[in-house]
Amino acid sequence: MAAGVKVTQLAKAAPPRQAPATVIHLYAVTMAPGPLPDLFRRLRGVDGAAPVERLACAGLICWVSRVPEAEFARNLSENMQNLDWLAAATTRHQEVVSAIAQAADVLPARFGIEFLDEKSLVVHVESRRSVLEADFNRIRGKEEWGVKVFALPSAAPVSNKKIRTGKEYLQAKSALVRRAVKRSSPELVEFAKALQSMADDVAEGGKFAATRRDMEFHKTILLKRKDRKKLESLARSYSRKWKDQRRIECTGPWPPFSFVSRTERSE
Repeated sequence: MAAGVKVTQLAKAAPPRQAPATVIHLYAVTMAPGPLPDLFRRLRGVDGAAPVERLACAGLICWVSRVPEAEFARNLSENMQNLDWLAAATTRHQEVVSAIAQAADVLPARFGIEFLDEKSLVVHVESRRSVLEADFNRIRGKEEWGVKVFALPSAAPVSNKKIRTGKEYLQAKSALVRRAVKRSSPELVEFAKALQSMADDVAEGGKFAATRRDMEFHKTILLKRKDRKKLESLARSYSRKWKDQRRIECTGPWPPFSFVSRTERSE
C-alpha cells in the first residue's frame, strides 16, 4: 500500500425501517360524504393518534382509521380484558361516531370491527348493501334517546341490610317481586304507551342500568329529530304528575346504536 494513502471503509447503510402493520378500524357508514374537512383536523382515531379517513365503499362512505395490527387485531381479545384500555378505546370510538352523526345520518359500527385492508372492507360492505340501505331508510332523520324512570327514595326505600337467614332471603325476594309488579303499574304502562306513540321504534334499555333497584322503567327509543320537543313535553308533564314519587331521565341524542343491524367483525 502506497505511503500517505488513507483508506476509509464505508459504513453499510442501515436497512429502511418498516412501518408497523396496520388494520382498518371501522367507525360508521354514511350515504353522503358528510362532515367538512375541518372535522378531520380535530378528530383522532380509536388509538388516540391515527387520523380519521373516509373511504368510498360500494356507493356508501365508510369512516375508518388505520390502526396498529398488533393492538387492534392480534391482541384485541387480550386488550379488551384490560378495562383501562377498553374504556379509553371505546370512548374514542364513540366520540368519532358522535362527531360524524352531527353532520350526517349515520350507521354506527360496534367497537372492534377491523379489516385487513380496503379490499376486504369493500367486499364486506357490498355483501351487506341491501341490509345497510334498509337501515338507512329506518334511521334517516332520526336519533336515539334513552328514557329512564327512577323511584324516589320516599317511594321505594332501598335496604342495605345483609341477608343472613333463609327468612331474610325470602323477604328480600318478595320485595323484588313487589317492585317488579310496581314497574308494570297503570301509570308506567300509560307512560310507556305515550312514549311509544311518538317514537318510530323502541328497544329495551341496557342490562347494566337495569340492575339499579330504584329503576322502574328503561327504554331506548328512535325519535325523529323534529319530534324532540314532544319528548321534552312528555317528560315535563309526567315529572309534574309524579312529583315526589318518580324522577324521569332522558339522555341523548345519540347515534342510533340500538337500531342498526348487527355485523360480525371481519378478520
